[in-house]
Amino acid sequence: MARLLVLMGSGETTPTMVTPHQRLFGEVGDGERLVLDTPYGFQENADELSARTLEYFAHNVGHEVDVLSLRDAATLGPVEAEVLAGRVADAAWVFAGPGSPSYFARQLLATSVPDALRRRLAQAGSSSVTILASAAACTAGRLAIPVYELYKVGQAPHWRDGLDLLRPHGLDVVVVPHYDNAEGGTHDTSCCYIGDRRLRALEADLDASTWVLGVDEHTAAVLDLDARVLQVEGRGRVVVRVRGVQHVLPSGTSIGLDALLEVAAGLGAIADAPAQGETGRPESAAEDAFTGAVGRGDLIGAADATARLLGSAEGMAEEARASVLRQVATLAGIAQAGLHEHRELVAPYVETLLELRRRAREERRYDDADTIRDTLLAAGIEVQDGSDATGWTFTDPLADSLAGAMRGQGHPRSD
Repeated sequence: MARLLVLMGSGETTPTMVTPHQRLFGEVGDGERLVLDTPYGFQENADELSARTLEYFAHNVGHEVDVLSLRDAATLGPVEAEVLAGRVADAAWVFAGPGSPSYFARQLLATSVPDALRRRLAQAGSSSVTILASAAACTAGRLAIPVYELYKVGQAPHWRDGLDLLRPHGLDVVVVPHYDNAEGGTHDTSCCYIGDRRLRALEADLDASTWVLGVDEHTAAVLDLDARVLQVEGRGRVVVRVRGVQHVLPSGTSIGLDALLEVAAGLGAIADAPAQGETGRPESAAEDAFTGAVGRGDLIGAADATARLLGSAEGMAEEARASVLRQVATLAGIAQAGLHEHRELVAPYVETLLELRRRAREERRYDDADTIRDTLLAAGIEVQDGSDATGWTFTDPLADSLAGAMRGQGHPRSD
């Protein structure tokens, strides 16, 4: 018998999560097995998404499930709404997944379904599984990130009301799925697409007792509410985070909820220490912010850290002035050298020239081939002919400048 609440970071209907799903079905008792279509209920292809979900569980996981439709709470009569909530409370297995966290929470909070979810999670000794994945996982705490509004619409960072399912079990957390997302490539889409910078802004608005539970993609945080244990399954991590300070729980970790709370408390003490101790000087905090921003290649963030020091220029201590000077010098060096991996920038042109050289050699135009080789060498690119292929190395003329700038901050280069 197990009473499980499962928070999945993503991949809830992919081959990666088939094994966790199959194991979870082994914990399910008698009763309905329901998929809530609410998170994507606003989409025109909602029927198609439901059909795909049912097919995944039937054919990939090997278990038949049904859709419980709640797409628009305003269309429900009072009796219908209560019947629906009762089915949620009594079901053996409930699943909700991708879509919009804001839409999911708004529709459910207009009904008694959140109360029904809390009831099912409070039934000690019952055999039930509740899975909230992706967008739905985002709503498990008292507060939820409005992902679409921040990432797509550009609203200022703010919280929306969540379903508040975790505080009754002693976990005053906000859940951040897609924690390790990297789809942005050139920009930060971690922390459920909003990036670390915006999550830090959101953390500043949290109560001191509230912390972040990050769940990587294709990863599940399985909370056994009877045994009071969190198990990490899948290919990623679960991250305990308090105001930017974090502790990683790798896949395979099993930790008691009381121990988890102790970890969060310890992180809170670390996060608050600079503000309470002698190291809490403005220049120290600005140095940390500046160094971290440079390490991420975030020059705007680095300049912001410097600007915050300048904002307290009146009566500025000599140490703070020295800190500003070091930061400005570092920014100047980086601006001159750039933060790019220059080999990647020149690679398309080099490969094209090498192809022309190869053709010249095939056609016995050796003078032309040598001219291309010598031209590349003059640009810092050494051609290396091997028995099977031709390679090349690039001596970046700006590398020393960038490395020197980064050494000035005691910081490794980060491209």
